[in-house]
Amino acid sequence: MTLSVRAPFSAHVVPLSEVPDPVFASGVVGDGCALVPTATEDCVTVHSPINGVVTKLKPHAAIVTSTRGVSILVHLGIDTVSLRGKGFAPLLEEGDVVATGDPLIHWDLSPVRDATLSPYVPIIVVSPPGLATTSHARGSQVLILDPIFSIEDPA
Repeated sequence: MTLSVRAPFSAHVVPLSEVPDPVFASGVVGDGCALVPTATEDCVTVHSPINGVVTKLKPHAAIVTSTRGVSILVHLGIDTVSLRGKGFAPLLEEGDVVATGDPLIHWDLSPVRDATLSPYVPIIVVSPPGLATTSHARGSQVLILDPIFSIEDPA
């Protein structure tokens, strides 16, 4: 069975290798892609890329795990943990069940830009390890909930 991972917001899609962070860019965390919000966006509501349960929620990141055990990380910006939550407003809690498209986090991009941090958003398969993705949108502009990649569900 194939799991389709959808864009949590409208953005430009780039390969992980272009993310300005060596851990994400090298694929050590997992396979996937990255989204870059448009320069005109001041605030973004980040939506769940899959159906599942919110298994980890930080102001700047969320992991949603499908019923078959595939976990998708949405990491808002690079080094944004240094903002200590400034500009991020989680809209639910760990353990909440979500459908694809349910709002996860409201993100004000101003603190990221003011701190000259990167707004790149890695979308990564973090579990099970080693799952490869098939890109559907690399190098293109996507709208919210457009498919960005798929994986062969291991179950």
